[in-house]
Amino acid sequence: MVEGLLLMTNEEKISEIVRICNIRINAQRRLESSAGYGNDDYTEGRTVGAAATARKILQIIRGKS
Repeated sequence: MVEGLLLMTNEEKISEIVRICNIRINAQRRLESSAGYGNDDYTEGRTVGAAATARKILQIIRGKS
């Protein structure tokens, strides 16, 4: 992926960032809608943290930071 990064336009780079952010946000939604929290604090913390970071990145991209 990194090799192709140099050949991507800025718009393509932003699209890829948005795609990855949405994957992380959806992972948190799946966690919330399935077993919920409380089984594995470390993994759950990473999932929630990644989703929070992804939401912040999306706010910056949208100009709402």
